[in-house]
Amino acid sequence: MHLDQLIATLMQVVIESAGAETGALVLLEEDQLTVVTQCSGNRPCDLEKLAVADCATIPVSVIHSVERTQETLVLDDAVNESSFSTDPYIQKQQARSLLCLPIHNQSQLIGILYLENNLNAGVFTNDRLQVLKLLMIQAAISLENAQLYAQLADYTKTLERKVEAQTQALQQEIAERQQTEAALRQSEANYRNLLQTANSVIIRYDTQGRIHYINDYGVKLLGYEEHEIVGRTLFETIIPDIETSGRDVKPLVHDLLRNPQLYPQGEGENLCRDGRRVWVVWSNQAIFNEQGEVVEILSVGNNTTQRRQAEEALQRSEAKFRNIFENSQVGIFRTRLSDGLLLDANQRYANLLGFDSPEEMIGLEHATDYYVNPSDRQQFLELLKRDREVRSYEAQGRKRDGTLFWVLFSAYLNASDEYIEGVITDISDRKRAEVALQTSEERLRLALTASNKGLYDLNIKTEEVVINPEYALMLGYDPATFHVTKSTWIESLHPDDRESVVTAYNACITGEVPNFQVEFRHRTQDGQWKWILSVGKIVRNEFGEPIRGMGVYTDIDDRKQAEIALQASEAELRALFSAIPDPLFVVTAEGQVIEAVAISPDQLYRPIEEQLGKTLHQIFEQEQADEFLNYVQQVLRTQQMLTVEYSLWIAGREIWLSARIAPFRQGQVIWLARDITAHKQAEQASILEERNRMAREIHDTLAQAFTGILIQVDAATQVLVDDAEATLAHLDTIEELARTGLTEARRSVTALRPQLLEEGDLSTAFERLVNQMRVATYTALIYSVEGIAYALPAEVENHLLRIGQEALTNAIKYASANEIRIELVYEDAQCRLQVKDDGQGFGVVGIPMSGGFGLLGMSERAERIGAQLAIESQPGQGTEIIVIVNRG
Repeated sequence: MHLDQLIATLMQVVIESAGAETGALVLLEEDQLTVVTQCSGNRPCDLEKLAVADCATIPVSVIHSVERTQETLVLDDAVNESSFSTDPYIQKQQARSLLCLPIHNQSQLIGILYLENNLNAGVFTNDRLQVLKLLMIQAAISLENAQLYAQLADYTKTLERKVEAQTQALQQEIAERQQTEAALRQSEANYRNLLQTANSVIIRYDTQGRIHYINDYGVKLLGYEEHEIVGRTLFETIIPDIETSGRDVKPLVHDLLRNPQLYPQGEGENLCRDGRRVWVVWSNQAIFNEQGEVVEILSVGNNTTQRRQAEEALQRSEAKFRNIFENSQVGIFRTRLSDGLLLDANQRYANLLGFDSPEEMIGLEHATDYYVNPSDRQQFLELLKRDREVRSYEAQGRKRDGTLFWVLFSAYLNASDEYIEGVITDISDRKRAEVALQTSEERLRLALTASNKGLYDLNIKTEEVVINPEYALMLGYDPATFHVTKSTWIESLHPDDRESVVTAYNACITGEVPNFQVEFRHRTQDGQWKWILSVGKIVRNEFGEPIRGMGVYTDIDDRKQAEIALQASEAELRALFSAIPDPLFVVTAEGQVIEAVAISPDQLYRPIEEQLGKTLHQIFEQEQADEFLNYVQQVLRTQQMLTVEYSLWIAGREIWLSARIAPFRQGQVIWLARDITAHKQAEQASILEERNRMAREIHDTLAQAFTGILIQVDAATQVLVDDAEATLAHLDTIEELARTGLTEARRSVTALRPQLLEEGDLSTAFERLVNQMRVATYTALIYSVEGIAYALPAEVENHLLRIGQEALTNAIKYASANEIRIELVYEDAQCRLQVKDDGQGFGVVGIPMSGGFGLLGMSERAERIGAQLAIESQPGQGTEIIVIVNRG
């Protein structure tokens, strides 16, 4: 292979593989770096040799730097690289991407490869660099082989000239024959030594393919011992039956043996002794006899297996990139600079614009037609022409069907070929998310402002704190001048809180707790202390190290003051509870007694220690517990106070209790019980005494009168026939006795008048009734009289008192009222009684008069005295009963 041809071919392959615009190959010749070729694009290479120092088309400082370090140098943007920015060539050409790669052979520098691309920065990627390194390894071998081959050719010519000269000298000086033969033998020895030490396979075989000679490199490469291959044919040793690609090379080799001059060069797959296959580029030379007949063929081969592997890897890489291009989820395009005509595009690009395939667009559609705002396209082109590339440019586009969407694309300009290449992706979802985030952030900002919450961001390394205005205003500072650091923050904490706050902060920093939440007092601008709730979290880097502390400040001063007041109030309430003479219990919705207060153990059904923590069903009998639990749940459901009366057997005797049950804390009630046994016993004794008195009165009056009538009737019956005058006398007596009995009956009815009315008028009777009721209830009873009291008929007063008594009793028992008002109004023409409570009320329409609450009895009494009865009530709005009776 000719060295110049090899160099030119090598440079073309390297420039195409690396994506370079220009390149140069510098070789070390006679210990001096010499530029042996310069290539640019598809133009033929310039093979004129120049010393590096005399070459104005390469950066000399870069070449010498690589010569000195013998390491690959890659500059992504050379003109901005400070180390070489003063190089005249770089300054003049405004060079962008540069690659300078040392070429080694057996660890010795034999040359330098220089590549350049001024269109784009960062062209020579790591993947391309790896491919170039593989190529240079093979190139180093090929260059040395070519040089050796050139040396061999030169040496052969020299040898021929020497033989000819020696032949002439032999004819002239036979005496010098022995000296010439010795020189020839030495020359042949040198020639054989050269063949044996070459880094190429050198093999000589006859026209039948039988191998006569192979050098040491060939023996090692193919894995044979010399005696195992010499004397055998090519077909028996190194020619495979079929190449891996499926090509049958035997016919080709047979033709080579017949016509070697037709195959000066060739490349093929050769078989090693162990079955491996290697690619070798062969240079073939026919050896003729004196008659001009081919007697042998000399072939020199260079191992190109690694190059072939690199080429195959490159092909696979190109196929991979093509697959990526076609199946990428990012749109990829190439458009003409002048009018935006689409020159190439992948499937994703077509789909983004609403097309089924790229073929529908390429060569037909113009990118300019899909901008919503033409100014976006114009601005994009201006940036592209100025910077040669544009990254992350956002614009709004229009699809084929008119749908608007947002895109993000990056592109670079190939000015020499006047086209634009780039990638594009749909960011509509991201834009919508950004709008939503902006809205959310604005709402959060407004919410934080409205809620008076402060935000802080602590840089743990610098200890600087960034805050929002509300943080400063919360503490009484001017946001424009207020500055916070970690140390000033700690100093501003109350001395009693400082240690606990720092401990909590350190625990969060070390990861002992996930979040920071602590309450403390913070000094304000005017020197006062304000309670603050700080809630925060530590942000860590990818190594788990804390870098920032972020959180929220909340003013809880009012809450803390309220808590202090509440604690004081609870203390006062407990003191009040302990002073109440009646037993007090706190009961949950499930009927569990959780608190109890009692002055005297005699007041309790069971000792306090036997009730605390127990449920009502564990304390009382089933029926009694069910009733009590129903009261508790009714109070919690209605959130209205309830007053009930019940009796318990305590210490062997029946005790009557009046309980006031009120809602307390969440899901709990207070149960306050008062002993009304004496009151109940007094009522029963009064009723019994009244019954006995009435019995005596009836016995002494009506019974005696009726007995007398019976006697007179018997006497009259006996004398009725015999003595008319005596009969009339008996009848007169009967009439007198009957009148006397009627009088006594009326007197007895009058005697049935309520005891309260016997001691005064209606107004004083109501006053005594209210006073009696106050003893047995916790409900506030308010009694008032309006106008000047006057007497009403006894029957009217009796019924009015009974109606008022029934209304008051119902309100105390069922209304769960806080207050009951009884008002008696005396007007000129009529008297009005009003009983009004603020209790739970009821639906009057849904309850018939006979349905309970004594409504039927009150209605009948009002009807007997000709009074008007009105009942007004609504659930949750209390009850009012009004009775109006005429004075006459």
